Amino acid sequence: MKLALDPAVSLPQAGAGKTDDPANRNDPEALRAICQDFESILIQSMFKEMRKTIPESELLDTGMASDLFDEMMDMEVARDMARKGGFGLADQLYRQLQGTGEGSD
Repeated sequence: MKLALDPAVSLPQAGAGKTDDPANRNDPEALRAICQDFESILIQSMFKEMRKTIPESELLDTGMASDLFDEMMDMEVARDMARKGGFGLADQLYRQLQGTGEGSD
């Protein structure tokens, strides 16, 4: 059985559209954190799709607890990767949103 955990629900920046949010006051650190969270969501969804390609073993008893552990591990690894630079997507997105990216006019 696969769980349908929504990574956006577990992120601290899930309410980024609120008016009292620091990101709405041009806070560069908050914007960088949001960009990293976005990259971590993409990395986690990539892990989720990759995990679907692994055949399930009949030797081990896998159940809901194992699925939950896998999703939580993927989430934490994705967050850690995004904090450490990941694929560089967060940096590119940050530069574009700040107006310093190559394609931002």
